[in-house]
Amino acid sequence: MQAAVLGQSPLRPALHAADGAPLLTSNPTLQASLERIARGSSLWREAFEALRGTRRTVLVVTPDQVVVADTPDGETGRPFDPAVLAAVAPIPRQDSQVREVLVVVNLPLIQEIHDRRRSLAIELDMDVDRILVHEVYGHALPYLLAGDLSGRCADPAPGQPASEACSVRRENAVRAELRLGRRTEYGLDGLWLARTGSTYENPFYRRF
Repeated sequence: MQAAVLGQSPLRPALHAADGAPLLTSNPTLQASLERIARGSSLWREAFEALRGTRRTVLVVTPDQVVVADTPDGETGRPFDPAVLAAVAPIPRQDSQVREVLVVVNLPLIQEIHDRRRSLAIELDMDVDRILVHEVYGHALPYLLAGDLSGRCADPAPGQPASEACSVRRENAVRAELRLGRRTEYGLDGLWLARTGSTYENPFYRRF
């Protein structure tokens, strides 16, 4: 899911790309997932290799690491929506260049859903991997590879088959390498947490 950038100084994480590394996170669960994806996907590795030396970075954080700064007119932007599983926000500079893209993954909500349905650890891990593949490879990397907002890779438009959308096509290419299944709907059907028979009925969370 792509998030709107709020004001001139939008979502700011608790870590910064000071060393120019192309992918940063301080969360051990997210770090473990990113490492699994990198081991299993040559497409993922090639994309990040292309960013080396550019000082463009994906920052992967949890909602507690996000602060919404005041806008220039004094109004405060809305915080990260607690019902959203994940979101992406490119952070453009004044020259419209994009050096950082923020990926927010709502791990507390994902964990709660899996706890309620009594998931196995591997089921949780696979869902985190799927979400990160969509948000990072589907949305964040195209911005950084382009270097500006022209790299936007959209989710399905109304009435468009999910498999034809830019972000889902990219996601499915990496999913195939990782054997994470193919996403055919723009919703939660591609995640373990939404499978029938779940003990967590009528969920309050939204699509990613």
